[in-house]
Amino acid sequence: MMIPGLTVSHGTWSELSIRHSRFISCAFHIENNTQFTEILQQVVNTWPKASHYVWAYVLTTGQERMSDDGEPQGTAGIPTLFLIQKRHLVYTAIVTVRYFGGTKLGSGGLVRAYRQACENALSHAQFGRQVDIVEATVTLPYSSWQQTHNFLVNKNISFTPVFLHHVEIHCEVPEDDWPTFCDALQTTLAPDASIVESHPATAISPWVP
Repeated sequence: MMIPGLTVSHGTWSELSIRHSRFISCAFHIENNTQFTEILQQVVNTWPKASHYVWAYVLTTGQERMSDDGEPQGTAGIPTLFLIQKRHLVYTAIVTVRYFGGTKLGSGGLVRAYRQACENALSHAQFGRQVDIVEATVTLPYSSWQQTHNFLVNKNISFTPVFLHHVEIHCEVPEDDWPTFCDALQTTLAPDASIVESHPATAISPWVP
């Protein structure tokens, strides 16, 4: 069962053929309108000279757009947008490329075709929750590395270690966990560690149904 507020964490695509028409549906994560425009152009470049490039996206509630791109009004963009809304997805876009096969599907047939193409793409997608994070660099001695490593793994904190004459760990810590993270490091795990906090950012935390 889907929960509200999820987004597509890894882009995916799926192809469907109906009465000689090809429907190639792509689902992906976006941060803003500009990024969507860039990704839409990438889709056009990947599948050029298609009959239609139908799309819809939702950033947050109330921030949504869609396009039928020449298909009969209400038969393509609206079903795509409705599916995103029905699954309560945010920061998510779906683009469906159609190569017309010579046989008209009718309004009802188009609605079903675009809906099925989008559902197929989402069925292959991975989802996550977009969270505010703190990016930080932690420098500590080798004697504190193993205990700190175990802590990061157990807390599911994303990190990348660099081994020099000390250990330098680049971390992405959920903002809500930041005070606990700092306290654990400085009082238990590595009291002699130095922590350099960088600018706040966002990341996608994996979701497992």
